[in-house]
Amino acid sequence: MKNRRWIIPLLLISGLIFIMALRQLSDPDFGFHLKYGKWIVENHQIPSKDLSTYTVPGHEYVDLHWLFQVITYGVYKLTGYNGVSLFFCFITLLLSLLLIIRNRVGHIPLPITCFLLLFSFLLIDSRLAPRPEMFSFLFLTLVIFILDIYRDTHRTYLYLLPVIFLFWCNMHSLYILGLIVLATYLFSQLWYERKFDKTLLLWSGTALLVCFFNPFGIRGFAFPMELLSRFDPRNVYNQHIQEFMPFFARPRFVARDYIFLFSLALTLVLMILTWRRRRVHEIILIVVFAFLAINSIRNIPLFALVAFPVLSRSLSELKPRLSSPLKKTRLIFYIIMIILPIAVASRVLTNSWYIDNNSFNKTGMGVDDLHQPAEAAAFLVRNHLDGRILNSLGFGGWLSWTIPQPIFIDGRLEVMQDSLYREITSSWEGNLSKLIDQHKPVLIIYNYLKYYPWTFQLKEMPDWRLIYVDGIAVIFASRNYAPEIPAVNLSTIPSKEMASPPQNFVSWMKGFYRPTDYQSLDEMHKGLFRFQMSGSLIGKMNAGKAVIIFNRANEKYKSGNFKGAIIGYDSAITLYPEYAKAYNNRGIIRAFELKDYSRAKMDFDKALELSPEYADAWLNRGIVWFYLHNPEAACSDWNHARQLGNPRAARLIELHCNRE
Repeated sequence: MKNRRWIIPLLLISGLIFIMALRQLSDPDFGFHLKYGKWIVENHQIPSKDLSTYTVPGHEYVDLHWLFQVITYGVYKLTGYNGVSLFFCFITLLLSLLLIIRNRVGHIPLPITCFLLLFSFLLIDSRLAPRPEMFSFLFLTLVIFILDIYRDTHRTYLYLLPVIFLFWCNMHSLYILGLIVLATYLFSQLWYERKFDKTLLLWSGTALLVCFFNPFGIRGFAFPMELLSRFDPRNVYNQHIQEFMPFFARPRFVARDYIFLFSLALTLVLMILTWRRRRVHEIILIVVFAFLAINSIRNIPLFALVAFPVLSRSLSELKPRLSSPLKKTRLIFYIIMIILPIAVASRVLTNSWYIDNNSFNKTGMGVDDLHQPAEAAAFLVRNHLDGRILNSLGFGGWLSWTIPQPIFIDGRLEVMQDSLYREITSSWEGNLSKLIDQHKPVLIIYNYLKYYPWTFQLKEMPDWRLIYVDGIAVIFASRNYAPEIPAVNLSTIPSKEMASPPQNFVSWMKGFYRPTDYQSLDEMHKGLFRFQMSGSLIGKMNAGKAVIIFNRANEKYKSGNFKGAIIGYDSAITLYPEYAKAYNNRGIIRAFELKDYSRAKMDFDKALELSPEYADAWLNRGIVWFYLHNPEAACSDWNHARQLGNPRAARLIELHCNRE
C-alpha cells in the first residue's frame, strides 16, 4: 500500500521525461544522417566514400551509422519531421521503461526508482537527440540488464546478446563499450569462481564475432579506436568542440553540472558504505564510466545509465539501516518527488530549462528553424544559388541535406580529418582570405554567433557583400556572383544588442510560466551581427584573437612550458590591454612557479584595477602578500575574495587570519 502512493511521483517523472524528449530537431548532424539514409535506400548499397563535400570528395567514410540512417530516413519518409521528433521521444520513453522494469525485476523499492530515474534523466537530457547515440543508450542498458539477470538468477537471456550487438555495431561505434561491459562481467565471474562461466563466455564470444558482420568488416570493427583521439586534450577537436570538453574544464557550471557532481558524490558515498556487497564488475564499470564522463562531457549520460543499477542496489541495501533515522523525512521526500518533476516540467515547457543550461534544445516537434539554418538554406534554393559554398561546421549537416551543391565541411570529423578543421581554426585568427583563396567559394554561409571572426574579416573585404541575415545565419556572396540579389542594408537590421537578462529572483520565477521569447532573441542576435559589422570593431576583433592566444597560453602552462605561457599572455595583453584574466594567469606563473612576487603583485594589481570583482585575483594577491610577510594585507585581500564567493579564501582566513 505504501508503494502504491509512489505511483503518482512515478507518473509525474514519466511525464517530465516525455516532455523533455519531445523536442524540435536541432542537432547539427541530423541533416547528413537523413542524406545518407536516403542515398542508401535509393541506391541499395552502403557508401564507402564521402558523398557530401567538395573538400574531401571520395575520402573513405566508414559509415557504421548506416542502419540508424536508414531507420531515421524511413521514419521521415513516412511521417515527416514531426514524426521523427515523436519517434525519438518514443525511444527515450522506451529507455525509461527499461530502467523501471529492471528495478521492478530487482525488487527495488519504488521511492528509490523514482529518485534515481528523475536525476538520471536530468543528466541524460543533454544528449536526447536524433543521433545514433540514443540506440547506444538503449543497447547498453539492455546488455547490463541481461547480464545482471543471468548473474542474479541464472536465467539465460544471453542468446539475445549477439542480436543486440549485430544491430548495435551497424548503428553506432559505441558498441565497443558493450564489449567492455561483457569483458568486465567475465572478469568479475573469473575473480570469484576462479574459472570462466562457459555459457557466459560462449555468448560473449558470439557477440564479439557478430561485430565483424558490418559492411566494412575488420575496418569497421576497429573504427571506434580511430575515434579515441578526440579525447586527447591535444587534439584539435577536443580543444574547440564543446561536447569533447573535459568536465572540469567548463568555464562555468550550470544546473546540470551540479547534478552530475551530486551524482558522482552519491555514487562514491554509496560505494563506500556498501563496499562489502559490491561486485568487482560494478566497481570497474563505475570507475571506467566516471573517468569517461569527467574526461568528456558527452559521456555523462553513459555514466548515469551505468550507475543507475549500482545506485539502485546500494540504496536498497541501505534502506533497512536508514529506515528509522529517515522515518520523519519520508513525507518531505515524497512531497519533493512530486514538486520537482512538476517544477522542472514547467521550465522545460517554457524552454527556460534549456536557456538556463546553455542548451539550444527546444520543446516541440519538427525542425528548429532558430538553430538549423533552415531559412538560409531555403533562401539559397529559392534563388537558385548553387555555387560553391564555404560553410561553418555546424551548418554542414543541414545544408548537405537541403541544398543541391556539395558543401565545405560537416560534422563527420573522421571524414574531414584534422588538416581541414585546422584550416578553419586558422581562419578565425585572421586567415579567412587564405581559406577563400584556397577553396574559391562564391558563397559563404555561417553561424555568426560562433564564427564571429569571419564577420570581422568579411566586413573588411570589398569583394564580398551581405545578401542574407536571420537570427543565426548570414550569407555573403562574392561581388560578381548573382548580381541580381541585392546587398542587405545594415540600417534595416535591428540595432538591439545582445544582452544577458538580469538573473534576479523575479526573472527566474517567470521561467515557470512565461514561454521564452525567441522572437526577441532573434532580434538581439541580429543586433549583435549589426554590431559586429560596425566600423568600431577592430578592438573587438583583437579581443577575439587575444582569447585564442590566451587559451593556447593556458595549454602551455598546463604542459609546464611556463616561458611559452608568459609569452602568450604577453601577446594577449598586447592585443587586448583590458584582459584581466591574462594579467591574473601571468601573475600566477610569476608567483607560484618563478617566485617573482613583486612582478606577480603588479599583475594582480592590474587585474583588480580592470576587474574589481575578480575573486581569484584577490585570492592570489593575498597569497603573494602572505609570501611577502604582510599578513594584514593578505587577510584583507582574502576577505574580499571570500565576500565575492571564493571558497578557498575562507579556508585561508581560517588558517592564517583568525588567531588571537
